[in-house]
Amino acid sequence: MNTMMSKLLKPLSLAVLLAFVIGGMTTLPVLAQDYKESYNAAIEAAKAKDYTTAYSAFVEAAKLADDAGDKEIAQRARKVAAQIDYNTGKQLVANESFDEGLKRFEQGIALFPQYSNNYSGKALALKKLNRDDDAISAYQELIDYGNANNDTQAVREGEKGIRDHYIYLASSALGRSSEPSASDARDAIGYIEKLQEFVEPDADIYFYLAAANNTLGNYEEAIQYADQALQLHSGSRSDAAKIHFVKGEALMYNGNTAAAKESFQSATFGSYKSLAEHYLETL
Repeated sequence: MNTMMSKLLKPLSLAVLLAFVIGGMTTLPVLAQDYKESYNAAIEAAKAKDYTTAYSAFVEAAKLADDAGDKEIAQRARKVAAQIDYNTGKQLVANESFDEGLKRFEQGIALFPQYSNNYSGKALALKKLNRDDDAISAYQELIDYGNANNDTQAVREGEKGIRDHYIYLASSALGRSSEPSASDARDAIGYIEKLQEFVEPDADIYFYLAAANNTLGNYEEAIQYADQALQLHSGSRSDAAKIHFVKGEALMYNGNTAAAKESFQSATFGSYKSLAEHYLETL
């Protein structure tokens, strides 16, 4: 156990260590009693916030319960141990011990794959380590788990993690300078195309495709993507303003001044208000 983990968690109690030693030397009926004792000891340690002892006791109880044929107790013990892995891993990540946090999340997944939080924790730790491709794979694991277990929340969380990642990259590409280059636009389109390998198109996807195509001078395509974004958009007028603004620019550059004014008028909300009003005054 490393130094950081020693600070976070306390050492195993003598009672649990003795239970482990004696358990290997007894017959099956006594073994069955030992797993109950280990399980109860784990619960008491958890109540006392001695999570090192609790974790080891839950893991040991699970093994002994397997030997005794008590699948219910084995599953319960593994689930709680996986929860401890998650909470410990989350604290390690918060303390910037990303590698150690990752180990705990992976340990939790191996111990009890049905506890989905460890997949999202694993993805977060990988992102902190700048292992973006591995993080995407972790989010895909979460989606696969959700689909296999009819867990729609896990599916949504996995898809959101992937969507947020690629949307951030596309936004960053287009925001590298006040006037994005054709190379920036192509990078953004590449990120969005990669995103569409994982999720269904939404308003954000079409918005960034519209913005990138504006930069490339593909104004007809930009208008079409903006219209698709508006069809799928379900937020406020302020949220929709960016889509109307991008469409207005495409219409303006494409020579359709009247339609551009209509789009800019719809963009006069939130952070796009002054920019849209500028175009309305000058068109």
